[in-house]
Amino acid sequence: MNYEFYADVFFLTNFYLDFLAVYMVGRILNQKKRLLRYLLCCALSSLAGCFLLLFLQNYDLYLLCVHFIVNSGMVIGCFFPAEKGIYGKAFCLMYFVILLLGGSVEWLYVTVAGRRYYEICLLFTSVPVFLFLYILRRKNKNVQTFYSVLLEQGEQKVSLIALYDTGNRLIDPYIKAPVHIISEEVFLSLGGTRTFATRLIPFSSVGCRQGMLEAFGIERMKIKGKEEDYEISPATLAVAGQEIFENRAYQMILNGEGVFGGTVQKKDFAGEEMLPEKIRKRCAIKK
Repeated sequence: MNYEFYADVFFLTNFYLDFLAVYMVGRILNQKKRLLRYLLCCALSSLAGCFLLLFLQNYDLYLLCVHFIVNSGMVIGCFFPAEKGIYGKAFCLMYFVILLLGGSVEWLYVTVAGRRYYEICLLFTSVPVFLFLYILRRKNKNVQTFYSVLLEQGEQKVSLIALYDTGNRLIDPYIKAPVHIISEEVFLSLGGTRTFATRLIPFSSVGCRQGMLEAFGIERMKIKGKEEDYEISPATLAVAGQEIFENRAYQMILNGEGVFGGTVQKKDFAGEEMLPEKIRKRCAIKK
């Protein structure tokens, strides 16, 4: 039996389904990489699949190469660098999602459309993906996540519980650094104005349309993650009124963009500071 091979349809179908899968997996695993990287890796993976299908005579060898070499390379390319265990989780999740998407395309094309309108059936597979991502995003907004944080300034160390707040996107306008908010009590325990030179930065929130907060730099902030530890060195903090933290389980509000969103680089708490030299100088503590 002879089959007609349409390279363009093969490429676009694989590219589209691969992209939906990696994008969905990235959101599930909280791997915030650039969209262009996803597109490029999926395009290269689909192109490699086309070449392998054209030039490999043995179909079993083709399947082995695609599943264990091409797709593995795509996962690594999409999510590198990542924490330990992320690649294995991403690989398994991606195959699960692709199986669901492939089954959806087959069901729509054969059962619903009667083997017509293949392109429309392919496009409709994105609907459950984006619906799931919308529900996931709404759910994450309603879930409070807490982390153990250690603040260090010289020999002074303060341990506390911090709330990871995706709504906190406060940026220090002078040094363009994300700002993490602490209570007055924590600020005083670190030494207060006797230790730090503060500066006023503007802010706005739902309860207060605009105002000013005292901000300052601290030598080091360590965050105990679920699988990895993170360090921001130096870190920018701001002092908020004690009433915000009254009867709360936390004494600090982490910046939603400045911890796990890619702004802060991961390290093992040994070695040189990871932030650029220019930022380190401008964040330097004035004594």
